[in-house]
Amino acid sequence: MPRPHWIAAALALLLAPELARAQTSYPMLTRVTPTAARRGETVEITIVGGGRFDGAWQLLCEGPGLAGTVLDGATPPAGDPKAMRRGGRTSGTVKASVTIAPDAPLGPREIRVATPQGISSVGLIVVVDDRVVTEADDAANDRPESAQALELPAVVSGLIGKTEDVDWYSFSATAGQTLTFSVWANRLENKIHDLQTHFDPILAIHDAQGRELAVDDNHDFADPLLSYKFKDAGTYRLQIRDTTYTGNANWTYVLHATGGPVATSLFPLAVNPGTSAVFEARGANLDATQKTLPLEIPANLKPGVQLMALPTERGTTLPVPLLSTPLPLALEVGDAPAEIEKGQAVSLPVALSGRLLEPNDIDTYRFDAKKGQIYAFEVVARRAGTATDPVLRIVNLKNVTQAEADDSPGSKDPRLEWTAPADESYAVQVLDLHSRGGEGFGYVLLAEPATPGFSLSCDPDKLNLGPGARVPLFVQVARRAGFNGPVAIAWEGLPKGVTASPLTIPANMTQGVSVVSAASDAAPAAALLRISGQAEIAGKAHIETAEPKQEIYLPGGGRGLYPVQTIALAVTTESDITVEATPAALTLVPGKTATIDVTVTRHNGYNKGVNLAILLQHLGGTFANPLPPGVSIKEAGSKTLLGPTETHGKIILEAKPDAAPCDKTPVAVMGHVSINFVVKTAYSSAPISLTIPPKASQASK
Repeated sequence: MPRPHWIAAALALLLAPELARAQTSYPMLTRVTPTAARRGETVEITIVGGGRFDGAWQLLCEGPGLAGTVLDGATPPAGDPKAMRRGGRTSGTVKASVTIAPDAPLGPREIRVATPQGISSVGLIVVVDDRVVTEADDAANDRPESAQALELPAVVSGLIGKTEDVDWYSFSATAGQTLTFSVWANRLENKIHDLQTHFDPILAIHDAQGRELAVDDNHDFADPLLSYKFKDAGTYRLQIRDTTYTGNANWTYVLHATGGPVATSLFPLAVNPGTSAVFEARGANLDATQKTLPLEIPANLKPGVQLMALPTERGTTLPVPLLSTPLPLALEVGDAPAEIEKGQAVSLPVALSGRLLEPNDIDTYRFDAKKGQIYAFEVVARRAGTATDPVLRIVNLKNVTQAEADDSPGSKDPRLEWTAPADESYAVQVLDLHSRGGEGFGYVLLAEPATPGFSLSCDPDKLNLGPGARVPLFVQVARRAGFNGPVAIAWEGLPKGVTASPLTIPANMTQGVSVVSAASDAAPAAALLRISGQAEIAGKAHIETAEPKQEIYLPGGGRGLYPVQTIALAVTTESDITVEATPAALTLVPGKTATIDVTVTRHNGYNKGVNLAILLQHLGGTFANPLPPGVSIKEAGSKTLLGPTETHGKIILEAKPDAAPCDKTPVAVMGHVSINFVVKTAYSSAPISLTIPPKASQASK
């Protein structure tokens, strides 16, 4: 039996490592220092990572309020992409200037660097309101007696850069003063492409005699938040370290130290854009006489969890997460009882803010359902920064479970769709997986009659191609609530000279491929893009934006994906290879085979192995498959592994006898150029139109 293609490809990389490195590699960002930047200021940052940064010439920033410039960067000469290599940039490091507008949104923001080798993976910088100071010397503050002095309030950008690294900071407190220390660290690392171990920070406060007064480990996921009221005036020390005393040259942190107001829990958590909201707040340095905190919600606030600062009589709080939603708002009244017959009555649709006020708390909400109606239920808790690990349950009035959900893909927050079996009342219950409760265990229950729709994601999140080259983008659609129609994909922001092939994902498929092409005379360029999908639902156009997924290098050589906010493209220097495939249109009869002939042209002396593929796979896992249902690659007879001097291969497609008809479904042949065991640059042929005729048509022939 022949080996599956992925096994052969993996063996080729393991046994012949000299075949596993491309001529060029896009930059893979691993840290940005300082990691924090203050509103209204311009800061110089140092960006570090793997791959080559020489000739870096542009910095791309996520969202409004940030503008970046590469310092001493190369200017891309029009029509001469190779000249971008000039400039003497040190490999692995680039300096840039970032200007933060006074009204820039607070919190983490993505940045990317454009180089002649391509657009980089994501790096992060945290936008803050307070003064930023940097850790002065990662070695000098390793002991309490040499702690770095801080004047509060301050935001410290630091690094736990080595094993047993312990950073100490000293500060003054007055008698009766409450100070709060919070950290952004672990939450910044999920988007880093090649960071296989993550920082688990812990904070501790010590007095001048070295006694530990307070400690906190996990508050916002793995990141700590520590508020402490000092009995006596004096000088104190703060310690930050990894819980296991490990370190890593790329483990940066943002430490916020303040004597100002901090809200650690809010009620309610859901808001409507363009309205006035009032919150009950718990936390530190909130005026006891101010029972509630008002906030004007901007009319243009995007749906989803957003970070917002609340004004108080003692100043503005640190940013807190709130859920922006267009659904009608409601509140849990008192403590919604667990008993079904006593459950709080709610009308759907609703965004209901609730709290699990004590251990073993189960909040029950009754609603009237119509037979055959699909209902959508979702809990937002962990995404909104609460401690709740929610479980969602639908029960009838006899307390018989109808549906239940714990997690959803990529989140601890559950979501489910449920079809009502009868015209009667039911209840939805919210509880914590570990039966916990108390302050900080809030949630938002989203409940509504489900409307047909879809969501989109795309892979990869960065597209790098030279003049005359092509690369693939895979788009996946998740349909919901009975929607079963086609989805047409659209592109926004493509630079001049770059085009994308049409793609409509048909009703019987969940994914497809669009091929991005650069003209032979395309000038150097870099841009952030928007990929969207449009479908007709109930006679109206419905548009959704695709969520980009960044490839993550997992321990052991695995490939993971993590959602990011930006998708970027760069026109680079000449690509390592170009791929051509014939025929341009292919008719595949059910039960038969058809052959695609592939020619690889090598550039700039590229003499490494090339792996041909149509599916996006790694170590046996399939991340994207644009082939129609019932169509697969026939391994016997296909030639997909090309040696260092080979230029021709072929892929044989095989259709099952019952393969469903399709009309001009686009597929493309990729030529994989390996950068390392996990990371590959995929160059693409032009799209091939694949048609499977209906059986009646075959019979007539």
